[in-house]
Amino acid sequence: MLQYVSFFLLFFGTLVAKEYTFAVYPSNSPAKVVQALTPLMEYLHHQTGETFRLVITKDYEEIATRIRENSVDFAWLNTKNYVLLQDQIPSLSYLATYQERSKSGKITPYYHAFIIALKEANIHTLHEAKERHFAFTDKDSTSGYAYPMMLFHEQDINPYTFFSKVFFLKKHDNIPPALINRSIDLGAVSDGTYYTAKEDYGDIFSIVAMSKPIPLDAIVATTNVPLDFQKRVQHALESVSEDAPAMLAFREHLGWASAGFARQEEDFYASFKHALQHQTP
Repeated sequence: MLQYVSFFLLFFGTLVAKEYTFAVYPSNSPAKVVQALTPLMEYLHHQTGETFRLVITKDYEEIATRIRENSVDFAWLNTKNYVLLQDQIPSLSYLATYQERSKSGKITPYYHAFIIALKEANIHTLHEAKERHFAFTDKDSTSGYAYPMMLFHEQDINPYTFFSKVFFLKKHDNIPPALINRSIDLGAVSDGTYYTAKEDYGDIFSIVAMSKPIPLDAIVATTNVPLDFQKRVQHALESVSEDAPAMLAFREHLGWASAGFARQEEDFYASFKHALQHQTP
């Protein structure tokens, strides 16, 4: 009987794929994020034989909390969360960095933060926007807060006193409609959000300021995941082609110029720590 039970567990245990949770922060509406990330989950399943369940967190803080609590296995982290968690949780495993194809055609692990306005507003510099209404996305956003704050610091501007009102609209794709509705005069977004809005609404926005290059998002694994499986997932990520369904979905649903993943040098994210120094006035 014992031999039969052992055989049963050995045989059928190999048929049941383990389910790994893959957490993603809400860069856009949950529906768009699900449509964009589901093909990547399917790709990882086909490459590894295991199941990946997508988890869209409520905000940036929730994904950080889930990682601290070890309640997720893998996570797609924005630059800020990754840098902070890297210091807080030394056991967090970095797997790869998301990459995009720039407008010049070069594949790069960087992007930019833009501060944009409507062209008809005739705002050409940040100093021309005094007493206007401004919107960040979220205080935990890299391109929607940390790097714009560095831009303001470089120009000796305290946005909380310089603008008549400052809003937090939570998601990048909330900024363009707010500009169009005249709820705000300027807003901070990722460059991808700007180019998507340009396609959706026409060439009606102007770039008032642009940040220095920002390291793109990191894919990480928690200690829940065995090291050998971490390496399998890392290899799968680095192997995904630019024209794979997993990458096409990002372009279709988020407007991101997705171009795969690559592992970067250990100090790749070090430059971001400088931006963190200027988050608060």
